Amino acid sequence: MQRSSDEIKARCACILENKSIVALVEASSSPSAAYEMIFAETKDVSKAKAGRWLAVLRRDYPTEYRKLIPNHTSHAATGTAQTEKEVRHENGSS
Repeated sequence: MQRSSDEIKARCACILENKSIVALVEASSSPSAAYEMIFAETKDVSKAKAGRWLAVLRRDYPTEYRKLIPNHTSHAATGTAQTEKEVRHENGSS
């Protein structure tokens, strides 16, 4: 039985503001792996279950997941952001 995205979001809501737990979910390869990683880190079954549900949301509803957990990979973070001078040069103005 597949659960609705709203039901899954309700089950993982308690950890959405916890960046370290969300990072563990991001690093996990599956809902079970997310559970194991979070439980190993926190020893908290309820947080581990919520993290597993967040990983289920990522697997089953990737668009809904990205709305909750935006991808933090940005040009600024990766060092590939263009400076204003570079943008003007590419556009042919000075």
